[in-house]
Amino acid sequence: MNILEWIDFGKVSAERDDLLSQYFYDNQVLSSVISSPSSFLILGRKGAGKTAVFQFLRDNRGTILTNGEILIPLSFEDYNWSIHAILTNEAKAESLLYKQSWRFVILVECVKAYSEWFKGKGRAVPKKIEAAERLLEKLFDSPIPSIYQIVGRKLLSLSRIKLPGGGVDLEGGELDSINVESGEISFEQVRQDAGLKGALSENIENLISILERALSEADEKWPTVFVCFDRVDEAWDSVSYETSKRVIAGLVSAADSINASYKGKIRPLVFLREDIFDVLSINDANKLREDCGALLHWNKPSLINMLLRRVNYFAKQKGAPVMVEIDNLFDKSEMRQRAKPINYLIRRTMMRPRDIISLLSRTVSSMREKSEDPFADGVQEFQHIECESIYAAEPGYSEWLKQEIIDEWGVQRPEIRALLDALQNNGSTSITQDALTRELIKIDSRYSVSDTNRHLRFLFDNSVIGIKIGASTEWKYKCFYPSQGFVESDEYRVHDGLVRVLNLTEPRERDGG
Repeated sequence: MNILEWIDFGKVSAERDDLLSQYFYDNQVLSSVISSPSSFLILGRKGAGKTAVFQFLRDNRGTILTNGEILIPLSFEDYNWSIHAILTNEAKAESLLYKQSWRFVILVECVKAYSEWFKGKGRAVPKKIEAAERLLEKLFDSPIPSIYQIVGRKLLSLSRIKLPGGGVDLEGGELDSINVESGEISFEQVRQDAGLKGALSENIENLISILERALSEADEKWPTVFVCFDRVDEAWDSVSYETSKRVIAGLVSAADSINASYKGKIRPLVFLREDIFDVLSINDANKLREDCGALLHWNKPSLINMLLRRVNYFAKQKGAPVMVEIDNLFDKSEMRQRAKPINYLIRRTMMRPRDIISLLSRTVSSMREKSEDPFADGVQEFQHIECESIYAAEPGYSEWLKQEIIDEWGVQRPEIRALLDALQNNGSTSITQDALTRELIKIDSRYSVSDTNRHLRFLFDNSVIGIKIGASTEWKYKCFYPSQGFVESDEYRVHDGLVRVLNLTEPRERDGG
């Protein structure tokens, strides 16, 4: 059977893949986080599959959360990020600046969820939860709208009322004394009016206290609520960079604080790019990573299993044979330098699903172009993935990989463009510290020798370059050997996936050897 009649690897982007749940491969990061009461961070490089994990959890909660837990998935593709700026307490440390606004978001969602759970079970809603829900309905509407709607114009209306402080008796008659004025109020009005801004912040503080007291009643008989945050990097660009850092740091701080409270009954989970976490101003960031985080890391077996899951889904749809071994997918057992095709492919990735899916999808596109060549005699058919087409797909894939790295680091480390240009201008797959310094100075005279070691460490940490250890002949890249630390070396080597786009040659080729 012509493999082009059925072969597919799915979409590169999880958010655009309607079939993701059909062939999602779980590399156990979900079970690891859910089973660990202290975990609330799911970290991974761009393209590692965080959104895929989030979407799979959202769409298959019944098979993953088996003890009656409640899931609240929040994806922030369209969200009023600016609202956090007027809910801040500027007297607090930067890492805590936006903490309260995120606590408000989490607590509102949990009050709504618990109220719905008790009603769904035909049980009486606890008095404090019921009273807190009535207050939210009075302030924002009935039924309580989504958090995306609340954190907007509806929230701004709180700047015009006087909400009782922490001692309010919501179960008594005080709730009826709260008057909510009608009429629109704009973000700019609140931002520019210190009185309105102060009233809003004070009301949010009081509202948080009320919600916290209501949720403090949660006991072992109540289900755990998982509040999951994805795509919190939507505003991560050069214009909003500084604000985004503070907003996301506030979310991490709020999640950490709430995760340690409520006897484990409220569990925020934050899906976040590893590179973004690394630049946040958070107290004890390393401790959080070690104690409260799960790294979405892939190895060769998990990548192969992910590919087989996808390939076999499409094979079954078209009645093609199921692939048991990944080697059976290719038309040759060896490629250049006697490498197995799967090893050849993986070496050109950063050990992320997105990379290998992109390279293989481009390979199939190259095969389709061959089969549809208007100048060829007859129609060419393929029984396997053609290794020659992998070579043909490499230049386009290499360009894509370079852009992925720029997209990943262009905001927080804009020098990434100059570093890639320096590697390209050097012209060789191998580079020394002196050569990198020389090429950087040619690009911008402000670069100095003292900067180069820091740049080399950054390039190594992101697998753009690799190192050799001792007398070994094997190049070590961070993506393939995560525990390998940076070691100063006489020579560094550019990652195979970037060689084509940077137009690099092997040293012996340059020397004419």
